[in-house]
Amino acid sequence: MRITHLVVPCLLLCIISLAPGVTGSAQSLKPEMLAQFEQKTGLKPVEIPDTQGAYMGKTHRGYSVLFTAKAGNVWGRYAARLTMGEIGREVGGFAAYLTGQRGRIGESVVGSPLDRLLSQYLGQPLTLAMVLTHKKPGAPRFDVLSDHSKVGPEDKLQRRDKIGGNAGYVYADDADLAKRVQGNAALMKRLKDVRNEYIRLDQETVSFFFAGTEVEYGGMIRDHGDYFKMLNDLMDDLADLADAIPPKG
Repeated sequence: MRITHLVVPCLLLCIISLAPGVTGSAQSLKPEMLAQFEQKTGLKPVEIPDTQGAYMGKTHRGYSVLFTAKAGNVWGRYAARLTMGEIGREVGGFAAYLTGQRGRIGESVVGSPLDRLLSQYLGQPLTLAMVLTHKKPGAPRFDVLSDHSKVGPEDKLQRRDKIGGNAGYVYADDADLAKRVQGNAALMKRLKDVRNEYIRLDQETVSFFFAGTEVEYGGMIRDHGDYFKMLNDLMDDLADLADAIPPKG
């Protein structure tokens, strides 16, 4: 799997927490900050039971979206495993694969792709994740992957067009889906503003993952215009990818 020994659990934690001391609720954020988030993005605090972390969510263009971000630090292995299991069951898709929660009898976080390297986690300065649930069974895989991404797929798809130096390439085995996505000029223009990312469309979700330095994070915000515009653009990116899924049958 294309995940360095420093970064695998960074992906785990970017799926999970805004601050290591927070336990499952974004309500610990200041009221004025929450109000600003809701006003500018529509995102509101949501709770996922039995996890550590803070989450925000909304329905965006008819799709459920979950967002979280994190700055550094390391959890205890036990707490991280508990949270890995819950988030994998909650959002499904790639997160479920990474955390070993695919609904099989006797499955365990222990030995999952993320857990195998959890003990080596040293922490990226900043991590960000957004997951959109599309509820379109049978959706083909589609990836957008930066050459500088700290995470990536085990199984590379066919490389298609290059988006940009920071955003990397489109990867898809389904030529029709690739053509449909690449024909969305507004989406392709927005994607030029992402960096260090791994965006993955799979059978249950469309997911955005970022892990990097403050300079890289600040550059991504600057390229989008501001922080809230970045979040809105990312939600539109994921929704556009979900919209591009061909009708079943």
